Amino acid sequence: MKTQPTTRCLLRMILCVLAFGGPAWAGQFFFEDFADGNAKDGSPVNWVPRDAGYVLTPEGLEVAGGAGAGDAGGTFYTYRDVSVRVQIKRISDHTNAEWASGFALRWGGPTGGYWIEVRPPNRFWLGHMNRYVLRGAALPFNVDEKELIIRVDAVGAELKCWCWPADESMPETPQITLIDDVTPDGMFGLYVGTPGGKAIYRWVETVSLPLPIVDFDGNGQVDTKDLLKMIGCWGQEEPSIDLSGDGTVDKNDLEILMKYWGQELEDPTLIAHWALDEAEGRVAADSAGTNDGTLVGNPRWQPSDGALLFDGSPGFVTTPFVCDPSGGPFSALAWVKGGAPGRAILAQANGACWLKAADLYGMLMTELKGPQGGPLVSPIVITDGAWHRVGLVWDGSNRILYVDDIEVIRDKLGVVAGSKGSLAIGGPASPAQGGYWSGLIDDVRIYNRAVKP
Repeated sequence: MKTQPTTRCLLRMILCVLAFGGPAWAGQFFFEDFADGNAKDGSPVNWVPRDAGYVLTPEGLEVAGGAGAGDAGGTFYTYRDVSVRVQIKRISDHTNAEWASGFALRWGGPTGGYWIEVRPPNRFWLGHMNRYVLRGAALPFNVDEKELIIRVDAVGAELKCWCWPADESMPETPQITLIDDVTPDGMFGLYVGTPGGKAIYRWVETVSLPLPIVDFDGNGQVDTKDLLKMIGCWGQEEPSIDLSGDGTVDKNDLEILMKYWGQELEDPTLIAHWALDEAEGRVAADSAGTNDGTLVGNPRWQPSDGALLFDGSPGFVTTPFVCDPSGGPFSALAWVKGGAPGRAILAQANGACWLKAADLYGMLMTELKGPQGGPLVSPIVITDGAWHRVGLVWDGSNRILYVDDIEVIRDKLGVVAGSKGSLAIGGPASPAQGGYWSGLIDDVRIYNRAVKP
């Protein structure tokens, strides 16, 4: 009904050529070198002691037990999709091979967490609380004779780990790589520790590594359609598909795309998502943010369809304000079935009907417009009783309508009218307009980018 095809042979061919690279550095969460002489003042973080705790010295944080990075109130910070680097020096009983130094990540909850550590003479290990060592590597140096830098990138389901002497360059290839099958979307909690011994942590840096926008068509996962879009732009200069940023859609972009194949991703440009999969109640949850909707009137949950049924009477889902169309590119996408001419799919209070079945024949249209011009009406009927994925995209210059992920009409506008109103799913921009939806609506998504279904 609302599924996409899979091209298995094409996938096998693509997978044969891949060798994944690491993500680029992005915004910094914090950098802590303990230079302010206070590890508990919350600037930039508050170091919460654990077990035997720590002592702050002129050289750095001397850890005998452990310490976690948190806020001034003692609550541990958690992050998603990060890279962490620490510089350490082991300083106690170098002959005891059981004394490890390192830090933990994605810790807590029923699945436990991971830790990364070094042990003499040259062991570098990634382990899990319930599985012990998962991956190991032999380093080409003695960990007790060097100042060390350890780096872990935890992005999506992939963990990459490096260790190298502080006076040398970082290795191009991580010594340890692991696909996380326990907490693939887990949060990162930084906890440094040296069980049974001591180490000085010179500095700690935590940097955000946001996922690239690999869900080109905005359907919530990376699949064959995204792959085919990339192939269609192969060798071209297409910024929305050029994931590596090297100016050309090529193998580098393919490698990045395939790293996320088949995954449901947390897209930072998805600012609201009402899956409408509930079975009861009056709340339509927004899984992408805090814009939970409220059912008004008589919409009814349809668990068998995983959708919300509207009967054409004054009933809709009202949501908080999500975005102002005049503020920049945005996209509104939804699945619909049934309906009738003149019925609204998605509208903004005190603004325009973003998606609607046109009054005459039930063709997809939008009433979002600028100071001049009128509604944009497509030639495609959407009230034929079949499921259709419909979309409005404003890219900053053009209004574009999509039906079943195919562009059906566009026109050029300088600006579109703005509004700070709430959204109505299945209802008009104002009650006086009428035209409440009669049929099913499912999986409504709002992006703050121009999606290309």
